[in-house]
Amino acid sequence: MTGKDIKKVFDAEGYCVVPGLLSPRQIGLARQLSQSLINRHRAGEEAMTRKAVSVASVTSQHPDRNPGVEAGHWEAEPFIIGDLIAHDERFSEIIASLPIWKCACLLLECDLPDVIFHLSNLTLKPAGVGPAIGWHRDAGNTYFSTVDGRTIRFLLPLHAMSERNGGTALIPGSHRSSREYSSSGETFPSVPPGSGLVLHSQVLHGGYPNRSVENRDVVVLQFGVRSSELIHKGNEHFSLCDYEDMKSFRTSQREIGFSSGRE
Repeated sequence: MTGKDIKKVFDAEGYCVVPGLLSPRQIGLARQLSQSLINRHRAGEEAMTRKAVSVASVTSQHPDRNPGVEAGHWEAEPFIIGDLIAHDERFSEIIASLPIWKCACLLLECDLPDVIFHLSNLTLKPAGVGPAIGWHRDAGNTYFSTVDGRTIRFLLPLHAMSERNGGTALIPGSHRSSREYSSSGETFPSVPPGSGLVLHSQVLHGGYPNRSVENRDVVVLQFGVRSSELIHKGNEHFSLCDYEDMKSFRTSQREIGFSSGRE
């Protein structure tokens, strides 16, 4: 798939499945690091649970999104873990993947030095109990957003993602209109590990509960453009850094031996 093809699909549909964003080695590392964070959350480590969202929490707040699941049984199970580098600096190896940044350049229509990193998280839908995600547009978030909406998100699955295991659903072309969610026309892209589902900030998307026997775990990254005015800015490690900053940090960590990043 050429860059021209990716841009054409993204402009028309508001999303694109882009291959080759992470190498097999990077996928293996991402799985290892993610499982470590999950285990630390389950063990009740305060640094992990302080800002994370548990399956119990989202189920209690939105019981309609996780029918049949008893919230009280899942307090230790994470749903969202944010600010990945804060918890383990080795995540910089994933975030600094050059194909991701080049893809951001292409879709944001800017040069590499103008692309900046906004945020990272793990969004987890555990097998059998993973909750739904409400329909929304990323441009409207109150954590990290811009006046011009010139941001994109990468969903990088650690295992194959599809409708079967609660994969992301989208309304193609909804980035070009203000219409709200309708069940007609939704699609569930199948995304293999190493590829990424890249989302326009205005495309309408959500997801259903995961009742399969497979986890649906994704690394989420958001990027923007240096010149964009911020409405909201999350306080994350390396927010607003550029590729050279991230690459330099990754290189320095490799030279001295990666730290676990535990607080």
